[in-house]
Amino acid sequence: MVLVKKSASGGGAPSLDILAARLRIIEAELSTEEKEVDLDNGRSFIAEPNLNCKIEVTKNLVNPGVDEGVKFFDRFKLKKDDDGEWAFLKYSKLGNLIVVRYGEEWFEDPNAEFEEGDFEGFEFVAKVEPKTDSKGKPLTGSVVDWKSMRPAGGADEKEAEEKKAAAEKEEDNDFSDIPF
Repeated sequence: MVLVKKSASGGGAPSLDILAARLRIIEAELSTEEKEVDLDNGRSFIAEPNLNCKIEVTKNLVNPGVDEGVKFFDRFKLKKDDDGEWAFLKYSKLGNLIVVRYGEEWFEDPNAEFEEGDFEGFEFVAKVEPKTDSKGKPLTGSVVDWKSMRPAGGADEKEAEEKKAAAEKEEDNDFSDIPF
């Protein structure tokens, strides 16, 4: 017989599968050097330079209420350029987050600066998927699908603003008949 540890908690990081969600970066920490990470199980690995983010699901745009308020961590990695140096590359997960945050022109501006603090409190829309290894094996945790990242403030928010404006106009019309 094999003894297996039991856990009611399900084991740490949530594994989310959300087709479209409004996400907020709660914490952002930039690491520009490779570093060795020691795991609880005694193993270790070398972490590539990255922007490590704690992210909160603020709104599930497909199934409202489901997984809202859930927090998870995701890394947006720097990539090596043609010279073998770590860099912010435009066509990468971190590059797409930069474009969503700062705009396309950030990569064209030689004086543009990257501030990790600019990402804390930043909201965007994206798909959230369960984490997998390079072979597709499920892992604990969730990741942002980088190809789906878009600026927040899309159709759902515009619709809400339009409804609010229509309601205010209707309210003004209701009181226009009252003599002063």
